Amino acid sequence: MRTITTPRITAEGARDLIAAARSIAEAMDVAVVIHVADPAGNPVAMERMDHSPLFSIEIARKKAWTAAAAGTPTRDLAAAFNDSPALLHGVAGNVDDLITVGGGVPIRVDADVAGSLGVSGASEEQDHEIASGAVTSVFG
Repeated sequence: MRTITTPRITAEGARDLIAAARSIAEAMDVAVVIHVADPAGNPVAMERMDHSPLFSIEIARKKAWTAAAAGTPTRDLAAAFNDSPALLHGVAGNVDDLITVGGGVPIRVDADVAGSLGVSGASEEQDHEIASGAVTSVFG
């Protein structure tokens, strides 16, 4: 029998990501929801900063799920979907948790997706900057 070992974000790693994302958001003076998911897009940890929008809880979760499932930042998916009507109408409308708004970033260990980070509550660009900055600061 053959087995494959895939790296996975740990609870400790999720706490480190949340702390890094919170620090970046605070420096920007924005309040966001920070959601960390495992490689399958399942929740590992979440934090809702004070005064962040309630609906951002679900959006951050979907951004994390999408980044894990696609293995690419959600910001990059937006351009791909907008350039292809078949993708936009055939896929985006038929996958419940898929979201193509910036703020979701995969966590990669070598070529493997070890998890993902979704951020929501600020502008799309700020969400992406917070997520990508946190992943870079914790995982390089």
